[in-house]
Amino acid sequence: MDAQELLDATDDTDRDKAFKNFLDVAASTQSSSDHKTAEELRDAAAAVDEHGIILPMKPKYCMCWFMELDDSRMSRWCLDTAHQYASGSRELHPGDGEILETLEAWLPVQRENDESARFLAKLHRRRFEAARAAHPWETGVQLVDVLTTSDGLAFGVGVYSGAVEVLALSACSKVVGRPVKKVLPALRALYPGHIYVHGGYDGQRRLLSIERLAPFGDCWEPLPPMSDRRAVVAADVVAGKLYVCGGWDGEHRLSQVERYNIAAGCWEQLPPMLERRSHPAVATLCGKLYVSGGFDGAESLSSVECFDPSTGSWCCLPQMQVRRRRAIAVVMAAKLYICGGFDGAGQLNFAESYDPQEKRWDMLPPMLARRVVSAAEVISGKLYVFGSEDDARVVSSVECYDPKCSLWEALQPMLSRRVGAAAASVAGCFYVCGGWDGRQRLDSAERYNPASAVWEALPPMSERRDRAAIATIAGRLYVCGGFDGDADLRTAECFDPSSGRWLTLPPMQERRSSAVAVAALT
Repeated sequence: MDAQELLDATDDTDRDKAFKNFLDVAASTQSSSDHKTAEELRDAAAAVDEHGIILPMKPKYCMCWFMELDDSRMSRWCLDTAHQYASGSRELHPGDGEILETLEAWLPVQRENDESARFLAKLHRRRFEAARAAHPWETGVQLVDVLTTSDGLAFGVGVYSGAVEVLALSACSKVVGRPVKKVLPALRALYPGHIYVHGGYDGQRRLLSIERLAPFGDCWEPLPPMSDRRAVVAADVVAGKLYVCGGWDGEHRLSQVERYNIAAGCWEQLPPMLERRSHPAVATLCGKLYVSGGFDGAESLSSVECFDPSTGSWCCLPQMQVRRRRAIAVVMAAKLYICGGFDGAGQLNFAESYDPQEKRWDMLPPMLARRVVSAAEVISGKLYVFGSEDDARVVSSVECYDPKCSLWEALQPMLSRRVGAAAASVAGCFYVCGGWDGRQRLDSAERYNPASAVWEALPPMSERRDRAAIATIAGRLYVCGGFDGDADLRTAECFDPSSGRWLTLPPMQERRSSAVAVAALT
């Protein structure tokens, strides 16, 4: 077989025949001392490659010159062929074993290339699916038999299924519940964190209670109460301690600060803030708690203060350039960003950033819409701001700030207008749940994927929820309480992105809206 014969192989059938002939020549070449034949073979391979004909090579026959081929051409062939298999554009045939051997020998060499690893994974899944379809498995064994004969299997089911599903499984019958409950302590050890929900409003008064739920817990655990009733507070977790700052007790704006020591199980009184604040913006940066703006009962504030746990004291920082309450605070690239809010006269589209090294606030370009009580998240080094109110009109607009070019970009709007929604991010996607659309409270939920820049509708929640509390732990979203338009809620539910389902959680001890939820390790 010469180079011209290979070049004449233009369709798939001829190409496969040419490949088999090529392998035969390669095998005889390796055992031959005729270097001229080997050179001719390499020339033929180069000619084939130059004319775009796929040339797979079998390592055990051709390794003597296989590695001598130009790396870029060989890599291109491997990636192209793997992509054809993985995408389904090239079918797997019984005679393709030699091609697969070539791919599996070459692509691991390129494992630093993530694309190669993904192709190998897709190829493996396709081969496994084909084998499973060819050899279907059937059994008469039931799940009850599996769970009741081995604690190890029950534990494995728990690890794979997750906390909420296991609790639901254990409640379906006494027979199933017994083995599942035996492994619950071991399952809980895998998820040492809790969801903490505190404060809020129950329809009659502001609350001082706090409760928590473990991922594998079957009920909410009441904790020692706070010293003050409060809602619309600044709260965050710093170094394993839950800080609660300011808020409103129903009569007065507060400056009092306390923190819950999770390890000790008690509240600790801290020095008060320098100003009374409700509706402040709060964020943690470099192990310190930053509280910005808010409302002191008379006017919106531009003041900012910072609590340093190492010194146990508050310090006053440079004021923001704009007074604001009900703004949103996020941390990005070691800077504090404050967006939107209400200055006492109207909603704001102003945004600014604080550099703790320079101790200076810088104004950003104005947002494309005025926003108050909005949702925001930082994903892949960009700041996303969602929904809110614009001059008393609920909006669905979304925009993104890129600090590299210092510009706001309008993105695809949400599927529903909403304000007061519960929002959080999981695995690089942003979730928005419930809220108010200007006419009614919502049970709808949606997810935004920055990679595709598309909003996706999710199954609705079991209840309409406005001003619900939300936190994430173990890759799931926990949405707690809220207001359904008639009453404040005790109910809670969890969304599992892997299954795409909402799961009912045990009800909280108290009804709560405008509460705060955080996730913290035990």
